[in-house]
Amino acid sequence: MSAAIGQSERKIEDPSAQLTVKDLVLLRISAGTATRADLQRDVAPLFAPRLPGAEFRRSAELGISTLTGNQLIAESKGRLTASAKGLQVADALLPPAKTPSSTWTDVRTALLLRALQTNDTPAIRKALQRIEGLAAIVLQHHFGKSTARPQSPADLRADLAIIALEHAFGNKIKTGLRKGTGLPAKAGRVLAGQLFKQPREIASDGKLIAHLACEVAGSREHSLDALELAVLRGLMLPKDPDEASQESALRTSRSESPRRTIPQPTPKPANDRIPITEVAPPITRATSPPDMAEFCLAVIDAARPVAEGWPGNRKAFISLVWKAIRNARPDWGLSEIAFKGMLAEAHRSGQVELTTADLKDGRDLKSLEDSKILYKNTVWHFVRVQD
Repeated sequence: MSAAIGQSERKIEDPSAQLTVKDLVLLRISAGTATRADLQRDVAPLFAPRLPGAEFRRSAELGISTLTGNQLIAESKGRLTASAKGLQVADALLPPAKTPSSTWTDVRTALLLRALQTNDTPAIRKALQRIEGLAAIVLQHHFGKSTARPQSPADLRADLAIIALEHAFGNKIKTGLRKGTGLPAKAGRVLAGQLFKQPREIASDGKLIAHLACEVAGSREHSLDALELAVLRGLMLPKDPDEASQESALRTSRSESPRRTIPQPTPKPANDRIPITEVAPPITRATSPPDMAEFCLAVIDAARPVAEGWPGNRKAFISLVWKAIRNARPDWGLSEIAFKGMLAEAHRSGQVELTTADLKDGRDLKSLEDSKILYKNTVWHFVRVQD
């Protein structure tokens, strides 16, 4: 991405503002070039499940039309390229960085920095590459603590225990439980575990931090990729007015002197089993498995961008289709086994066509292994895409 605008001029008026489909389309195109299939693969998961595949494509086409009309992008032979003006507009959507965001991976990192409202430093970038590091920054941001550097799991666990006690008993216990004079590790984890929606005890500090951060961000999987995706999705969602005002108050309190007395919320009973957070957790929706027709449409939509071959004989690895479905439709609550079972049934009923690998290419052995569906006397590896 172009570095035409100086760091002093690249200012985001509201770092917590919602990013639209048009914004993300421009950012993806500015990271080199992109086809519509690239947009479907890279950008659509950031808006799922709020925007289903068909609705995202309509929004993306509208965004492409608007960006083209404003001379921010141009299209040639199916590839979309950002103009010099478009690169400047894209730069303004990201926080100032020490290195230009020249690839989509760089753009995603810059979006994480924006979502977590932290600085671009080597320590922060290193932390974002590990589940414990990213989880620590997520929790520090969520609970209104400084995100200038990632805390260690032990330090953060101690602070979370204090936060749980403060919410249970008010601010009367803070002075007696600072670092070095606080609770033992196990007792601290028990207290910090009260911050979960369903309070529980976690065996280690690292797992405690990771699991709590995933719950805060709305990720059901405890992995780096899933947590990163959940944080980025939060940047695309409109802010609730009450939540936005609470986050603003937390940011203000961090910038003021630590000696300043900050009004505390009304203490809650010690036996209150409802997890207490300074920022209301997102409402989780109950999972709802799809019907067969909806499932088949989603499978074809997910297979089309990753299919390979020539027109009339394009095929997509089942493992790649599963990853796309898992990211795009977490509301379905499907496991990989359930997904493959439904896919086999869709093939049996003639709604989706599966094919097997003719030759095993050594470069794709892992994809072949991950894609296997054993059905009667046949092993399926691919979803066929009819162009």
